[in-house]
Amino acid sequence: MSKGRRNALRVAFALAILLLPAEMVIQKLVDQPYPGIYQPSFAGTPVVNDILTAKVPLVHVTFADASVVDVPFEAVLPDSKLLDLSVFNSAFQSQIRANSPETVAWLKNDLEQKFPGRTPTTMVVEFQTLKIDITDPSSRTATTTKTVTVDLQEGAR
Repeated sequence: MSKGRRNALRVAFALAILLLPAEMVIQKLVDQPYPGIYQPSFAGTPVVNDILTAKVPLVHVTFADASVVDVPFEAVLPDSKLLDLSVFNSAFQSQIRANSPETVAWLKNDLEQKFPGRTPTTMVVEFQTLKIDITDPSSRTATTTKTVTVDLQEGAR
């Protein structure tokens, strides 16, 4: 490679490095020039015709006194740095997996610790498809697509 060509390559490389901070300033002032430094997100809940569709689990815990408490699905998970919804779906999407002796024992113990003095007997998970009109967020429709029931009583398994 000739000396002139090597120098041209070095200059081009140096210019590219020097332009990165300028692109960041432009992005802050007038929005990001596509694709810019940051890539667009490809969310798992796309918007189509102004409708956002999301799959949401609703958790209902029934206690021995017949009272029912709605619990955020995140509260039914062990502490994790993973994606809560993915972990929850993996554990509770299947009736068989959700009612495995190991899952039931852990879940019953966890719920007893979260609700001292109360005995959980059943946990029902409703998997819903939620549609939200982004032009009017109060306009929502929910459809239950699946229900999984976990029997937490002794001898139920």
